[in-house]
Amino acid sequence: MKTLLKEAREKKGLKTREVASVLKIDQALVSKFENGQRNPTQKQIGQLAELLDIDRDTLMVLWLKEKILRVIGDDPLGKKALQSAMEQFEPSAAKPDTESLQKLLDEMDALKHKFENLRGS
Repeated sequence: MKTLLKEAREKKGLKTREVASVLKIDQALVSKFENGQRNPTQKQIGQLAELLDIDRDTLMVLWLKEKILRVIGDDPLGKKALQSAMEQFEPSAAKPDTESLQKLLDEMDALKHKFENLRGS
């Protein structure tokens, strides 16, 4: 999401302070959104999508994905919890061998390794 936000802002020719002004937040917070240090609120996602001409659904999916990964990404049972949740939403997800789910699980593994490396530092 962070790359998407920065690229969209630059494409529109906007400065971070201009985005901050529209969102009524501090300029530093916009920079933190763009470098992945902070995540916008759900309301701010809508504002950013409109301001930067980004499909709102696309931005919301990325936001939710990052939120899920933040919550369960380093938990050893995170994959099982995600799989169980998928089954609740969609009974046919009992066979979660879809490409998108695998990609998400791979990203969770990568994040888990990053967390482990940070803990070891």
